[in-house]
Amino acid sequence: MKKLLIIVFIFSTLLSIGQNDTIITSTETQITLPQEHSPSKAALLSLVPGGGQIYNKSYWKVPIIYGGLILMTGFAVKNHNKFVDYKDESINRFNNDTTINFPELTDTQVLDYKDYYERERNLNILIGLGVYVLNIVDATVDAYFFEYDISEDLTLRAEPFIRPPNYNITTLPTAGLTLTLKL
Repeated sequence: MKKLLIIVFIFSTLLSIGQNDTIITSTETQITLPQEHSPSKAALLSLVPGGGQIYNKSYWKVPIIYGGLILMTGFAVKNHNKFVDYKDESINRFNNDTTINFPELTDTQVLDYKDYYERERNLNILIGLGVYVLNIVDATVDAYFFEYDISEDLTLRAEPFIRPPNYNITTLPTAGLTLTLKL
């Protein structure tokens, strides 16, 4: 995990190296451009879940991220506890020839349940890691589009048209539909 954090930190630091924010004009006056919203900073802040979303002012996403992480952690803990119960039972049955917790189950069923809960626990951990990585990706992409201007006037207009016949070439009149998208 430490190696992953170091790699992400180095990668995000390399992404933040770019052009100067200062323009020097011919009269030697310096004009400072406004600071851009940094995707690498959003990715770095989202290493703490929800930090990048707060930086991007997408506050409504933070409870979703924490909800997903808490839900997957809860499922993983529950499945791990059941896995440990069935594992202990299988150890008792095969090493000590005693049945402690699940007398109604056969040896094969105990092993099947142990494998099932182990698989479910591992799946919950992977889904939790996916939510965590998605948190970082979402913050980075959202930061790229933070200053993207979307006009309120998005219109799609459809108009019929009729092209009159051209008597020099002897073509027939044509009818059609013109679609105009205004962004």
